[in-house]
Amino acid sequence: MAATREFLSLSAIRCRVAIRRIELERKAGSPRALFALARKVDLITPTHLGVLSKAERGYRLLGPAPGAVKAASAPLSSETSAATAFARIAAACLRQFRLNEMVLGWSRDAEALHQARVSLRRLRSLCSICKSLFDDSRFDHLREELTWLASEFGDARNIDVMIDRASSEALSIRLQDARDEAYAAVEASLSSVRARALMIDAAEWLSIRSWRAAQTDETLHEQSSRDFASGVFDRLWKRVAKGGDNLIDADDETRHEVRIVAKKLRYAAEFFEPLYKSKAEAKRHRRFITAMEDLQDHLGSLNDLATAPDMLAALELSDVAGAKDLFSAEDKSKLLEDAAEAHAAFVKTSRFWR
Repeated sequence: MAATREFLSLSAIRCRVAIRRIELERKAGSPRALFALARKVDLITPTHLGVLSKAERGYRLLGPAPGAVKAASAPLSSETSAATAFARIAAACLRQFRLNEMVLGWSRDAEALHQARVSLRRLRSLCSICKSLFDDSRFDHLREELTWLASEFGDARNIDVMIDRASSEALSIRLQDARDEAYAAVEASLSSVRARALMIDAAEWLSIRSWRAAQTDETLHEQSSRDFASGVFDRLWKRVAKGGDNLIDADDETRHEVRIVAKKLRYAAEFFEPLYKSKAEAKRHRRFITAMEDLQDHLGSLNDLATAPDMLAALELSDVAGAKDLFSAEDKSKLLEDAAEAHAAFVKTSRFWR
């Protein structure tokens, strides 16, 4: 173990930043000991999972403060096994979360909060679509903790969405006040022992891969990631195609369920995109993602309309001028028609994995 307090500096532009870090490296023995030590350190001083190298930190001094970070592709190839693909994609999700969490440490940036929440949702979706790979009691605990942390972002994100749609100054002001409280709650959750422990637990689980050792069916682990992905795509596509064939007459809960499955399918398509490299496959993949984005946007807007009344009531803003504009029946009728058209277009779009 090496504990250091260092400074990165660029003399030409007089930038200097302190780095306080602890590097844990296993020389011998069980790798679990490293994570056990990390937990002990966290009891003494708040400890966060590092995802930036010293070089990356240095380059950040050259420009403005970094903003929100969107998802990046994991390094996958046709030779990558399903188990290895899962571990690499999950690591990319954790990195995206930590980078956006760092932004939220100095700025209440709406897009950074959104992307932090997206990274957790992507990781949860990944665990869901890859659950056949796991035979590990820790998996359920980690999934529950990821669900908890993602839910902590919910109110702040919903308020940000309503602020963008607010039609009156009175409502905007009240929503801004509610936003301050919601972001303070997010900051408290992120600084909690529970959130820090989750990052350490997730890093350990992915690094040691006990979930793989516990799985008796090694043929499933060694299955090519492309074959594994094709099975995932087929199952999710059928659920979205069938579940959304009557969106106009369906109830809000049914549409919400279709939205969740559609989101899993889009995430899965993005996760495994590097496996489809030929010009024709890449073109079909882009078209498929575009169709998915259109469907998701409309289903998301419908969900915003459905949840707005309860959210406004919880904030005691139902009677504020402009509140009812957030969930008008006229808007819903148009969105339903657009969602049905988007679903029909999705069904007609070529499936890039076939």
